[in-house]
Amino acid sequence: MELLSTTNLLALALLLLVVPKIYEACRILVWRPLMLSRRFKKQGIFGPKYRILHGNLREMRKMKQEAKLSVLDPNSNDIFPRVLPHFQEWMSRYGETFLYWQGTEPRIFISDHELVKQILSNKFGFFVKPKTRPEVLKLTGNGLVFVDGIDWVRHRRILNPAFSMDKLKIMTKLMVDCTLRMFEEWRKQGNGGKTEQVVMMNIEFKRLTADIIAAAAFGSSYAEGIEVFKSQRELQKCCATSISNVFIPGTQYLPTPSNLQIWKLDRKVNNSIKRIINARLKSKTKNIESDYGNDLLGIMLTAARSNESERKMSIYEIIEECKTFYFAGHETTANLLTWTTMLLSLHQDWQEKLREEVFNECGNKDKIPDSETCSKLKLVSCGRRNLFSLT
Repeated sequence: MELLSTTNLLALALLLLVVPKIYEACRILVWRPLMLSRRFKKQGIFGPKYRILHGNLREMRKMKQEAKLSVLDPNSNDIFPRVLPHFQEWMSRYGETFLYWQGTEPRIFISDHELVKQILSNKFGFFVKPKTRPEVLKLTGNGLVFVDGIDWVRHRRILNPAFSMDKLKIMTKLMVDCTLRMFEEWRKQGNGGKTEQVVMMNIEFKRLTADIIAAAAFGSSYAEGIEVFKSQRELQKCCATSISNVFIPGTQYLPTPSNLQIWKLDRKVNNSIKRIINARLKSKTKNIESDYGNDLLGIMLTAARSNESERKMSIYEIIEECKTFYFAGHETTANLLTWTTMLLSLHQDWQEKLREEVFNECGNKDKIPDSETCSKLKLVSCGRRNLFSLT
């Protein structure tokens, strides 16, 4: 009788533990998506059908694989169907605003620029940053892009002086120096005796943007920061393969081959950044406690020594911000430069117009443009918009 009573108690305890979990799983996987879809339909917003657990991830993966097999039209610069085929397909079916599912997380696609501006500029907190997958945070760092609330205000207050107009003018000179070094390398390659020299523009521009970010924001050369960029590129590949899969909370702690590789690369990135930080700490001006330099890294290290809680950053936060800034402007800017170069090669009349304006403002071919000269290049600014309208 006593044994039976103990068994019943264990069964009841197990039931009390399991039933809430089952209820919560049903709520997340079935009830919530169903109710949200109905509410949006009443507002006239439709979208692809939700699939339990996967949402629309399988459809997205399938359409991307099919798009990779397609051949781009050389006479068209419309890459939208190749890069985001699922969005193009769903826009044609459901209109320019629709609901789709990233696993169990709902997403609203909006193409109305004014509506996007209204949402993002709202001060009442209606737009909440979505939860980011752990592997993505290891790639990009939990920096200014992803922190929210009071932490975002504190980080922005600390980092904002690094991008004042005076600091940007100093950065302009560093950008020119890095670009001239790249051109000099191209000249040496061209004088190597080969009749034809092929330059992979995307690779070169990735090196250039990496050099500029390392020099302008962290005071290090490309050689010192190269391990950061290499490891982040490897991490990017790992994330690209996993981000289209369903994320199950807790799986980031399992020693799977993918997780082991992510952990290894994350340690490499952290160690590389720590070496750059330690080198700055050792090289600071003697007898001046807060003089770590006036670039981004120097400003963050000064904040680490601050006694004000509103202007203080931990070393962990500095490392995360370094990862964010290393990653944020690297490949995106390199791709933009590559795309611009391709468009200029296709529309050579624009090449001549822009070249003529640059020579007119610079006075001669040997003068190096500065920030003041760049601000006078009206056709370059206007031409950038016109050139991209050709796409």
